[in-house]
Amino acid sequence: MKTIQSFSVFIVFALFLTSCIVNSLHPFYTNNVLHYEPKFEGNWVDQGNGVWNVKSFQQVFKEVERDLDKESHKKYSKYNNISYYVNYEKDSSKAAFLVVPFKIKNQLFLDFTPVDDNESLKHINDVYKMHLIGSHALVKLDMDSKENISIKWLDSDKLEALLKANKINIKHEKIGLDEDIVLTASSEELVKFVEKYIASEDIDKWKTDVEFILKRK
Repeated sequence: MKTIQSFSVFIVFALFLTSCIVNSLHPFYTNNVLHYEPKFEGNWVDQGNGVWNVKSFQQVFKEVERDLDKESHKKYSKYNNISYYVNYEKDSSKAAFLVVPFKIKNQLFLDFTPVDDNESLKHINDVYKMHLIGSHALVKLDMDSKENISIKWLDSDKLEALLKANKINIKHEKIGLDEDIVLTASSEELVKFVEKYIASEDIDKWKTDVEFILKRK
């Protein structure tokens, strides 16, 4: 990352994720559940030969701090000690993410938001970017060892089925031409939702089409 332009984070993870993930307008964490896991840092390769580079955001912030204006410095500094900066690359596509780790009931999670930087968005024009709005995605993190990690995005088909069956009750809206579900609950409500979801006896609750098995390079 050469510079940080802005945290224009998107409902669409255009480079490799589809509408089958659950998006939220608010973070899935509150300050009291933050939990930084240093073992997630490093270089990884997934099952599809995608390459993931995970750094502490503190490290990246130091690299660009001198180039930031006062407003940007204030905006980014709050993520300084609590998050990762993740670069994902596969074939000719690239994406950059701000990732905030947290733990609920001894389960590790990640809150993913795309980062607007020169590399990942250089082919997207300004008019298109004006139509994008901020979002967060919930990712379940499982670490079998320091060398083997699984990351799973919460699946929107699963969530929609539970909503239709009245098995869960959480604030949401359907947006866009495809009527994708976007959660509108507060972060406090989202943490309670995750707590209940973990406690669910549904054996398929974490089944998803968006899963990566990461092995350390």
